[in-house]
Amino acid sequence: MSNLANFPNLIPDSIDLSKYMEPSAKHNIRTVDHYKNGVIEHFIGENVKYGRDLPFKSLHGKFQLRENEMTVWVGYKGHGKSAVISQVFVHVMEYNEPCFVISPEFTPVQLLLRMIFQRIKRRDPIAQELQDWFDWAVKRLWLYDQQASIKPDDVAPLCRYVCEEYGVKHILIDSLMKCGIAPDDYSRQKLFVDQVQNVAHNYPVHIHLVAHAKKAKDDSAIPGIHDIKGGSEIGDLVENVVAVWRNKPKEIAQSMNDMAKIGEPDAIIKIEAQRNADGWIGSLPLFFDKRSMLFYEQDEQRPESEYVKF
Repeated sequence: MSNLANFPNLIPDSIDLSKYMEPSAKHNIRTVDHYKNGVIEHFIGENVKYGRDLPFKSLHGKFQLRENEMTVWVGYKGHGKSAVISQVFVHVMEYNEPCFVISPEFTPVQLLLRMIFQRIKRRDPIAQELQDWFDWAVKRLWLYDQQASIKPDDVAPLCRYVCEEYGVKHILIDSLMKCGIAPDDYSRQKLFVDQVQNVAHNYPVHIHLVAHAKKAKDDSAIPGIHDIKGGSEIGDLVENVVAVWRNKPKEIAQSMNDMAKIGEPDAIIKIEAQRNADGWIGSLPLFFDKRSMLFYEQDEQRPESEYVKF
């Protein structure tokens, strides 16, 4: 475990963020000609940029993590939002897309353990695999070293800092409720989301924000865009909303040796909103492998442990 504690990419909470605060307003009025080359490049250029697919083949071409966008991941407490996003981050890191994680919800060691399990597909890495993983991750992953609620006004500058200093392509804020804003302060929540989204609009980055779902009578139904805990504007502001739901009724049935739900999925992710591309929305059933902490589709093989060559 000492290797985990010595992970070098921990960004302390003592850095000076003053120069990354919101810049003063500028009047950028331009003719359409200013955007001509960019529009042409989008349609017929050799370097057209598309988003990164999620690690689930059924969603390829339907939903992507695009630059200059923000996604809210919503779900009930304990339904696997962070585990799904961790798998997504391991996936994008494999394409050399650097990631930054702000997560007062979990310690750096907890975060890294899960990502290692998901990368090597088991929970018993040998010493060489651990060393290889850190050699591989050191240029792909940065963590914010603070396990307490952070100041809301520090988050956007912190995002700018890692974009400019480390060129990160994905930022995770886990979660909204840990950003120092009162649960009923809807106007401050809206301002916070707007400030963070402005970072995404001005840098080639995709920002992921975890939000809890409102309390319901029970958590047997998949939450939607209107179930995000906090101001109703949150789901309206961001480009994408993805819901994560864990099939607890199946788990309860299995604990009672009731096999009636054996064929049901362990989880469902639902694309609730997608402003760009073709606006596809829909659901994907997933199964969960406890040993690797990986989600997989029904027609895929259960993840098999392997010695990973990085």
